[in-house]
Amino acid sequence: MKPHPKPTNAFTLIELLTVVAIISLLISILMPSLSRARDQAKGVHCLARMKDFGTGLASYENVNGDLLPPPLWNPAPEEEPELVYGWTETLFSYVWKDRVSRPSDPTRPHLPVQRNVHPDRYENYFLCKASAARGMHSGHYRVYLPSWLMGHARLDAEERYDIANTTLNPWIAGSRSAIPPRMPIIGDANEQSEQTCTSYINAGEANTAGTAGYNGNRFSDRHYGGTNYLFQDMHAEWRRSNFRERLSTDVDLNGIEDVIIDDASR
Repeated sequence: MKPHPKPTNAFTLIELLTVVAIISLLISILMPSLSRARDQAKGVHCLARMKDFGTGLASYENVNGDLLPPPLWNPAPEEEPELVYGWTETLFSYVWKDRVSRPSDPTRPHLPVQRNVHPDRYENYFLCKASAARGMHSGHYRVYLPSWLMGHARLDAEERYDIANTTLNPWIAGSRSAIPPRMPIIGDANEQSEQTCTSYINAGEANTAGTAGYNGNRFSDRHYGGTNYLFQDMHAEWRRSNFRERLSTDVDLNGIEDVIIDDASR
């Protein structure tokens, strides 16, 4: 008489396939939730970065007589007039407590305005983690120029800007205390902007589609169909895309649509 085979603890093929099917089903159920959680974490990180900018601006103001850094900046205008940076380079030393310097090699092409002159160390600081494309000029944070220049209370209207003609001077600095609290001062920039060397969004540009329908120099709605902004009172907040659309027509948010002529000179 043959002895009975000893029982084993191995899975049968049917049991193995059943386990694989259950795991696959659980993954398919959990993946959307995990993706949303990841997107939410990126949005929260972006808002925290905005608050960092607010801290840096407050430090800058304390040293510079209640003035914001200029949207455009040249560290050596007499030596290298073509060298153009932006508010981020000026603000950088107040955020990181690190000195901003010019490139030492004159043959080296200058970096885009949105990055510090040491990109290998700090280039991601001014880039949103949720940006789909992180190329030469994508996913940066940019200032909303109409808000930024409302702070020129010490200048007359002609020197400051004329909203009807968008005669905005990005090379001068204004005071944050003169900006209405409802106005955003920094926001998520579009990933595919055509403007490769700018650090601001001009009047009327907040919702510009661009030549390809998606590449305008505008605010991005990459966070759940909306944009993260830093406001005048230094609080960071997510706003829906209709707020971005309003910024492009009612540039001072006073309830009256403005006649916009985009500044194409830069």
